[in-house]
Amino acid sequence: MRILLISNTIFEIGIGLIFLLSPTLLIKDNALSISLLRIIGCGALALGTLSFLMLELTDKNALKPGLIALSIFHTLAAFSQIYSSVYSITNILVIIVHSLFAVLFISISWLQLR
Repeated sequence: MRILLISNTIFEIGIGLIFLLSPTLLIKDNALSISLLRIIGCGALALGTLSFLMLELTDKNALKPGLIALSIFHTLAAFSQIYSSVYSITNILVIIVHSLFAVLFISISWLQLR
């Protein structure tokens, strides 16, 4: 689980910093989209921080809320990107990464919390 939390921390903080500090790397000249990417970056930084803080936890009851939250986030992110792919407005790598994190967090949640 430690490796998964470290991976998620690095992924979310990296994405969060890019979206928050350099949204124009992804979107040019659309103020609303740039503003939304910055808000998404804030959320990604929060999720990365959650993963980082969970590294110190050992009690199953203390881990439960974070594991459930990360499972829900990555599952919904994967589904929303699959839905967006119908309109050809998403990258397959985004779907793969979120799906992988979703499966791993759900699996660890199941094993750790039952």
